[in-house]
Order: sequence, then structure tokens, then C-alpha cells
Amino acid sequence: MKTLDPESIIEWISYSNLQNIKYLTKGGCSKIYTAIWINGHFIEWDSKEKQLKRLGGQNVVLKRLENVESANQSWFEEVCKLKVF
Repeated sequence: MKTLDPESIIEWISYSNLQNIKYLTKGGCSKIYTAIWINGHFIEWDSKEKQLKRLGGQNVVLKRLENVESANQSWFEEVCKLKVF
């Protein structure tokens, strides 16, 4: 896969690819945690290997949404505040 901006690729991060998960705080409709993403995000295209290269261990912030089954307007507003980097 070739891309102009590897860092803008959205990925699902498996729980098994996270380590050192620590609770930070509660806010709005979620709990906030910090963790280390073992592989990290994509950083560049390796033309020789013909694959995307990853950054390696990277600190991340996790947001665990609560009360999904009883979502209301404020819950959706909280979810809409999420940013993807």
C-alpha cells in the first residue's frame, strides 16, 4: 500500500497491542486511560520493502465510552468531541 500521508491512516488497535494501561480520570460519558501502543502508528512507506513502517512504542490516550446502550443527545455530543490524530 502506498500513501502520501501514512500518519493519517485510521486503524483499529487491538487490546493485545496495548501495554501498561493506567486509569487517568473520568469525564463526561467516558473513562480516560493512558497506555503504550506497542507498534505505534505508520510513519512512512518503505519503497524497498514495499510496506508501511511503524513508529514503534508510542504513548496514547484511551477513551472508554460508557452507557452506549442508553445513548442520548449528550452522549453523542461527547462522542463527537473525539479527535483522530
